Amino acid sequence: MKDWDDEIFNALAHPIRRHIIESLREKSLTYNELLRLISITNHGKLGFHIRSLKGLIEREASTNKYRLTEKGHLASELVWDIRFILSRGRRDFASEPIRYAKKLGFGDHAFLLYSTEGDKREIAFSYLEAGLPRSEAVIFLVSEQRLDSENREVQRYGISENNFREGAFTIMSSEEWYLKKGKAHAKTIITNWLELLKAKEKVGFKGLRVAGEMEVFFNHGKNEQLLEYEETLGRQFTQNICGLCIYDINRLDERQITQLTNCHGHIISKDMAWKLVF
Repeated sequence: MKDWDDEIFNALAHPIRRHIIESLREKSLTYNELLRLISITNHGKLGFHIRSLKGLIEREASTNKYRLTEKGHLASELVWDIRFILSRGRRDFASEPIRYAKKLGFGDHAFLLYSTEGDKREIAFSYLEAGLPRSEAVIFLVSEQRLDSENREVQRYGISENNFREGAFTIMSSEEWYLKKGKAHAKTIITNWLELLKAKEKVGFKGLRVAGEMEVFFNHGKNEQLLEYEETLGRQFTQNICGLCIYDINRLDERQITQLTNCHGHIISKDMAWKLVF
């Protein structure tokens, strides 16, 4: 048992190793898939952490993919449980960025910058949850390969399955929503949002509260289309829509951050939140 403890605690001691374990929770992944998901550009750095997880992950010889071992699954459950306990406690003493995100309302177009999955979920989940008692239809756009895991994370956070069945909370594929036949057209995406808004209002919801992970644009080389989409949306919405665009700060350079800042009315990060004056 002590050996198991040592291996698991060593694995959880570094955020990259925790991220690897979480990424493999739902399915096996290749080295390159892990590299992309964890947003590491240094192959050697990822290789080092993979070697450090010996005993918790293994490579399938037939597919050349990595998967969790029995101990790896135990470690992933421990990460999940710890995060839930911490997030539940933090709701009573929420940070200013979390309180700020929860207060966003119709017309607000916000920009979330995160550096870890934990920070992203704390803010994004709090923002999304705030729409449920307001009779807003809540939409969460995530990467196709993380649909199942994020569904479980949302429920672990405490959002009831009833909200899914009643159409109040929906998790959707960002690839399917933003890309059509490999193309991303700003006007088409916005038209689809307006059609979804009408459909939700028709069944009794007051409007849309949306959070979208934007990494799909970078993964498919649609950087210019992303900027066009954000510029078309503008800093404020005129419809009953509240939007939170989620970006991994590690994938942005200074110029991109400036451009995206100019497209939003609110900026949120782990340590601060503010409204832009325009």
